[in-house]
Amino acid sequence: MKILILNGSLRGTTGNSAIIAKQVEDLLGQQVVTLTLADKLPTIREVYHLLENCDGFLVITGVYWNNWSSPLQRFIEVTTAFENTPAFLGKPVACAVTMDSVGGIEVAARLQAVFGGLGCWTPPCSTVVLSRVAQQAIAATAGMEDDPNEDVWRMDDVKVVLHNLVTAAGMSRDSWKAWPHRELHIPDGPWPGEGVLDMGTPKFLQ
Repeated sequence: MKILILNGSLRGTTGNSAIIAKQVEDLLGQQVVTLTLADKLPTIREVYHLLENCDGFLVITGVYWNNWSSPLQRFIEVTTAFENTPAFLGKPVACAVTMDSVGGIEVAARLQAVFGGLGCWTPPCSTVVLSRVAQQAIAATAGMEDDPNEDVWRMDDVKVVLHNLVTAAGMSRDSWKAWPHRELHIPDGPWPGEGVLDMGTPKFLQ
Protein backbone atom coordinates (compact mmCIF):
# COMPACT_ATOMS: atom_id res chain seq x y z
CA MET A 1 0.00 0.00 0.00
CA LYS A 2 1.19 3.51 -0.86
CA ILE A 3 -0.06 6.82 0.48
CA LEU A 4 0.95 9.87 -1.55
CA ILE A 5 1.55 13.07 0.40
CA LEU A 6 0.92 16.18 -1.65
CA ASN A 7 2.87 18.90 0.15
CA GLY A 8 1.36 22.11 -1.20
CA SER A 9 3.33 24.53 0.97
CA LEU A 10 4.82 27.62 -0.66
CA ARG A 11 7.90 26.98 1.51
CA GLY A 12 8.31 23.45 0.21
CA THR A 13 10.42 21.36 2.57
CA THR A 14 10.91 24.15 5.13
CA GLY A 15 7.39 25.13 6.22
CA ASN A 16 4.71 23.87 8.59
CA SER A 17 3.39 21.48 5.95
CA ALA A 18 6.83 19.87 5.74
CA ILE A 19 6.80 19.25 9.51
CA ILE A 20 3.48 17.40 9.16
CA ALA A 21 4.80 15.48 6.15
CA LYS A 22 7.89 14.44 8.13
CA GLN A 23 5.75 13.12 10.97
CA VAL A 24 3.65 11.13 8.51
CA GLU A 25 6.79 9.73 6.88
CA ASP A 26 8.08 8.68 10.31
CA LEU A 27 4.76 6.99 11.16
CA LEU A 28 4.17 5.21 7.85
CA GLY A 29 7.75 4.55 6.69
CA GLN A 30 7.89 2.88 3.29
CA GLN A 31 4.12 3.13 2.89
CA VAL A 32 4.39 6.82 2.01
CA VAL A 33 5.75 8.84 -0.91
CA THR A 34 5.95 12.64 -0.79
CA LEU A 35 5.51 15.02 -3.71
CA THR A 36 6.57 18.56 -2.78
CA LEU A 37 4.63 20.72 -5.22
CA ALA A 38 6.81 23.82 -4.85
CA ASP A 39 9.76 21.81 -6.21
CA LYS A 40 10.45 21.09 -9.86
CA LEU A 41 8.17 18.14 -10.64
CA PRO A 42 8.86 15.25 -13.01
CA THR A 43 7.10 14.99 -16.39
CA ILE A 44 3.32 14.97 -16.67
CA ARG A 45 3.37 11.27 -17.54
CA GLU A 46 5.57 10.46 -14.53
CA VAL A 47 3.23 12.36 -12.22
CA TYR A 48 0.27 10.46 -13.68
CA HIS A 49 1.94 7.12 -12.98
CA LEU A 50 2.81 8.26 -9.46
CA LEU A 51 -0.87 9.04 -8.86
CA GLU A 52 -2.00 5.84 -10.52
CA ASN A 53 0.27 3.68 -8.35
CA CYS A 54 -0.79 5.12 -5.00
CA ASP A 55 -3.79 4.00 -2.92
CA GLY A 56 -4.73 7.23 -1.16
CA PHE A 57 -3.78 10.88 -0.75
CA LEU A 58 -2.89 13.17 2.12
CA VAL A 59 -3.10 16.78 0.96
CA ILE A 60 -1.20 19.27 3.12
CA THR A 61 -1.27 23.02 2.64
CA GLY A 62 -1.05 26.28 4.46
CA VAL A 63 -3.78 28.91 4.24
CA TYR A 64 -3.01 31.86 2.00
CA TRP A 65 -5.72 34.55 2.01
CA ASN A 66 -8.48 31.98 2.63
CA ASN A 67 -7.20 29.61 -0.03
CA TRP A 68 -4.70 26.85 -0.57
CA SER A 69 -1.29 27.52 -2.10
CA SER A 70 -0.50 28.42 -5.69
CA PRO A 71 1.58 25.22 -6.26
CA LEU A 72 -1.40 23.14 -5.12
CA GLN A 73 -3.75 25.15 -7.34
CA ARG A 74 -1.47 24.54 -10.33
CA PHE A 75 -1.34 20.82 -9.49
CA ILE A 76 -5.14 20.66 -9.46
CA GLU A 77 -5.38 22.55 -12.75
CA VAL A 78 -2.94 20.21 -14.52
CA THR A 79 -4.33 16.97 -13.07
CA THR A 80 -7.89 17.91 -14.03
CA ALA A 81 -7.04 16.02 -17.21
CA PHE A 82 -6.88 12.87 -15.05
CA GLU A 83 -10.27 13.21 -13.32
CA ASN A 84 -12.21 9.95 -12.82
CA THR A 85 -9.32 7.89 -14.23
CA PRO A 86 -7.20 5.31 -12.34
CA ALA A 87 -5.15 8.24 -11.05
CA PHE A 88 -7.96 9.24 -8.69
CA LEU A 89 -11.11 7.14 -9.03
CA GLY A 90 -12.18 5.46 -5.79
CA LYS A 91 -9.15 6.53 -3.79
CA PRO A 92 -9.53 8.11 -0.33
CA VAL A 93 -8.23 11.59 0.41
CA ALA A 94 -7.43 13.24 3.74
CA CYS A 95 -6.38 16.82 4.47
CA ALA A 96 -4.04 18.51 6.94
CA VAL A 97 -4.21 22.30 6.84
CA THR A 98 -2.10 24.82 8.75
CA MET A 99 -3.16 28.40 9.36
CA ASP A 100 -2.39 31.40 11.50
CA SER A 101 -5.85 31.88 13.01
CA VAL A 102 -8.71 31.58 10.50
CA GLY A 103 -9.74 29.97 7.20
CA GLY A 104 -8.39 26.45 7.60
CA ILE A 105 -11.58 24.41 7.86
CA GLU A 106 -13.06 26.24 4.87
CA VAL A 107 -9.96 25.48 2.80
CA ALA A 108 -10.06 21.82 3.87
CA ALA A 109 -13.75 21.50 2.99
CA ARG A 110 -13.19 22.96 -0.48
CA LEU A 111 -10.20 20.66 -1.02
CA GLN A 112 -12.33 17.63 -0.13
CA ALA A 113 -14.91 18.82 -2.67
CA VAL A 114 -12.29 19.34 -5.40
CA PHE A 115 -10.74 15.92 -4.89
CA GLY A 116 -14.23 14.43 -4.78
CA GLY A 117 -14.75 15.87 -8.25
CA LEU A 118 -11.48 14.30 -9.40
CA GLY A 119 -12.84 10.92 -8.28
CA CYS A 120 -11.71 10.56 -4.66
CA TRP A 121 -13.78 10.04 -1.51
CA THR A 122 -13.51 11.16 2.09
CA PRO A 123 -13.21 8.72 5.02
CA PRO A 124 -14.53 9.72 8.45
CA CYS A 125 -12.35 11.96 10.64
CA SER A 126 -9.95 12.65 7.80
CA THR A 127 -9.34 16.38 8.25
CA VAL A 128 -7.14 18.16 10.77
CA VAL A 129 -6.53 21.92 10.95
CA LEU A 130 -3.54 23.14 12.97
CA SER A 131 -3.29 26.83 13.79
CA ARG A 132 -0.72 29.01 15.49
CA VAL A 133 -3.42 30.42 17.77
CA ALA A 134 -4.66 26.96 18.76
CA GLN A 135 -1.15 25.71 19.55
CA GLN A 136 -0.59 28.72 21.81
CA ALA A 137 -3.90 28.06 23.56
CA ILE A 138 -2.99 24.40 24.09
CA ALA A 139 0.36 25.40 25.61
CA ALA A 140 -1.27 28.01 27.86
CA THR A 141 -3.66 25.53 29.51
CA ALA A 142 -1.47 22.39 29.47
CA GLY A 143 -1.66 20.52 32.78
CA MET A 144 -4.86 22.16 33.98
CA GLU A 145 -7.24 19.78 35.75
CA ASP A 146 -10.17 20.80 33.56
CA ASP A 147 -8.34 21.83 30.38
CA PRO A 148 -10.69 23.90 28.17
CA ASN A 149 -8.45 23.23 25.15
CA GLU A 150 -8.33 19.46 25.47
CA ASP A 151 -10.43 19.03 22.32
CA VAL A 152 -8.45 21.50 20.18
CA TRP A 153 -6.74 19.91 17.16
CA ARG A 154 -3.05 19.19 17.69
CA MET A 155 -0.26 17.23 15.99
CA ASP A 156 -1.24 14.00 17.72
CA ASP A 157 -4.57 14.11 15.87
CA VAL A 158 -2.70 13.45 12.62
CA LYS A 159 -2.47 9.82 13.81
CA VAL A 160 -6.27 9.50 13.71
CA VAL A 161 -6.39 10.95 10.20
CA LEU A 162 -3.70 8.50 9.05
CA HIS A 163 -5.39 5.51 10.66
CA ASN A 164 -8.62 6.23 8.80
CA LEU A 165 -6.85 7.06 5.56
CA VAL A 166 -4.82 3.83 5.60
CA THR A 167 -7.94 1.82 6.51
CA ALA A 168 -9.82 3.36 3.59
CA ALA A 169 -6.89 2.90 1.21
CA GLY A 170 -7.02 -0.85 1.86
CA MET A 171 -10.58 -1.12 0.57
CA SER A 172 -11.42 -2.36 -2.91
CA ARG A 173 -11.87 0.23 -5.66
CA ASP A 174 -13.51 -2.18 -8.11
CA SER A 175 -17.13 -1.19 -7.39
CA TRP A 176 -16.90 2.56 -8.06
CA LYS A 177 -18.54 4.01 -11.15
CA ALA A 178 -17.41 7.26 -12.76
CA TRP A 179 -19.38 9.99 -14.47
CA PRO A 180 -19.10 9.97 -18.26
CA HIS A 181 -15.90 11.84 -19.02
CA ARG A 182 -13.41 12.50 -21.78
CA GLU A 183 -11.06 9.68 -22.66
CA LEU A 184 -7.78 9.89 -20.78
CA HIS A 185 -5.01 11.62 -22.65
CA ILE A 186 -1.70 11.98 -20.85
CA PRO A 187 0.26 14.85 -22.40
CA ASP A 188 3.93 14.23 -22.98
CA GLY A 189 6.56 16.69 -21.91
CA PRO A 190 7.72 18.46 -18.77
CA TRP A 191 5.40 19.46 -15.95
CA PRO A 192 3.89 22.89 -16.85
CA GLY A 193 4.81 24.61 -13.61
CA GLU A 194 4.43 28.13 -14.97
CA GLY A 195 3.25 30.06 -17.98
CA VAL A 196 0.18 29.53 -20.13
CA LEU A 197 -1.65 26.28 -19.42
CA ASP A 198 -3.77 24.58 -22.09
CA MET A 199 -4.75 21.02 -21.19
CA GLY A 200 -7.16 20.67 -24.11
CA THR A 201 -10.38 21.75 -22.46
CA PRO A 202 -13.02 22.90 -24.98
CA LYS A 203 -13.29 26.53 -26.09
CA PHE A 204 -16.97 27.46 -26.34
CA LEU A 205 -16.99 31.24 -26.74
CA GLN A 206 -16.78 32.96 -30.11
